[in-house]
Amino acid sequence: MPKPEDKDSQCEPIRMPHSIPRGLLKHVIIRLLQSADMTGSEMTRVMSERTGEHWSPSPGSIYPLLSHLEEEGIIEAVRTEGRSKTYSLTEDGRARIREVLHKRGDVEHKARLNRMMLLQLLESSDSVHFHVSAFNHAIDHIADMVDDLTPSERRKISERLTKTSKKLDSLIIQVKQGET
Repeated sequence: MPKPEDKDSQCEPIRMPHSIPRGLLKHVIIRLLQSADMTGSEMTRVMSERTGEHWSPSPGSIYPLLSHLEEEGIIEAVRTEGRSKTYSLTEDGRARIREVLHKRGDVEHKARLNRMMLLQLLESSDSVHFHVSAFNHAIDHIADMVDDLTPSERRKISERLTKTSKKLDSLIIQVKQGET
C-alpha cells in the first residue's frame, strides 16, 4: 500500500494536448478532399504544413479513419498503387461538408470551448500570451488567404477588421496605462 506522501508522485503529469479534438480529423479529411484527390500521406503532409509543422496525424489515426469513411461511402479510392490509395470525395461526402459548413457556428462554439478548457490550466499571464500568440497566428492566416476572397467577402472582412482594430487600439491604451 503506498504511503500518503507517495500519492503525488503516482499522479500522471499534466501535459499540453498534442492532438486535435476527437471527431475533427474526420471533417478535416473531408474538407481536404473537397479541393483535390489525395493519398493518406498527402493529407498528413498538408495538415502538417497548415499547422506550421506543429501537428500531423499519426498513421494510426488517419488510416483507420480513411477506411471508416470509405465504408460509410463518404470517400472512395479512385486509384491504388501498391499499398497507396488515392481518395476522392463522394456525393455523400460533398453533402456532409455542406452540412458541416452550414453548422459553422456550432463548430466555432466547440472550438471556443476547447480553448476555454485549455485556458483553465494556465495562469493569467500565460493566458494573455496564449491569446496574443493566437491573435498573431490568426492575422498571419488571414493575410495568407486574402487573395482568395471575393470583393464582397473582402468588404465584410475589412469592416470586421476595422472594428477589431479599434478594440485593439483601446486595449493597447489600457495595457500601457497599467505600465506606470
